[in-house]
Amino acid sequence: MIELLKRIKACPDRDSLLDMLGAHFREQGFEGFGYMVPSTEEPGAMVFELRGLPEAWRNIYRDEGLSKSDPFPQYVARHRHPIQLSDVWKSGTLTPAEREFVGRAREGGITDGFLIPTFGSHQQMGIFALGQVTGPEVLQRADIDELQAIMQAAHTQLDRINQQGVFPRLAPREVEILHWIAHGKTNSEIASILNIGLPTVSTYIQRLFAKLEVNDRSAAAVKGVKFGIISV
Repeated sequence: MIELLKRIKACPDRDSLLDMLGAHFREQGFEGFGYMVPSTEEPGAMVFELRGLPEAWRNIYRDEGLSKSDPFPQYVARHRHPIQLSDVWKSGTLTPAEREFVGRAREGGITDGFLIPTFGSHQQMGIFALGQVTGPEVLQRADIDELQAIMQAAHTQLDRINQQGVFPRLAPREVEILHWIAHGKTNSEIASILNIGLPTVSTYIQRLFAKLEVNDRSAAAVKGVKFGIISV
């Protein structure tokens, strides 16, 4: 497992990492592999990538919007620990729509497996799915702690890759100034707090505006919070 963790940490991009994980788990007897994160554009929805599932089921899941009645992501989000799919199937708390979803999934060829929650550097939850097992022994021999360690390492690396591609890189002093901007401080107040000159504050603000691609203080603060650079 140590060698796999090293390969995960060295993986340069999202697709390569997910391909590598999919190949690794196929060797373990899991033909199906998925990764889901909450949508940043549609509250309550999940953005997902599914591999190795029956094509007919993937089309139904996507085209009929079944993700809205999928009980598994919300179940994992509530319990925040790995679960076996069959434990959810047997749950007496499913709504009629969720029971229908489970029935259609099983009719569509979805087998038992695991859902494993992970957390990024900004505490965004991710959910990894393993399924389409080649036999019941695959589930019996699975080491949940090891699976969780692998998935957490993958989420951490995916989070790092996303930050490299999306998150602006601010210098430590720029982050400090953005923090005080978000708290409504004027340039003079920031200069006094940080014990630096007023022209220096203005220069830093111009730089962070350029990096954040904004034109005013409010937009800078909003974007700083969105990217997890600061919190208020």
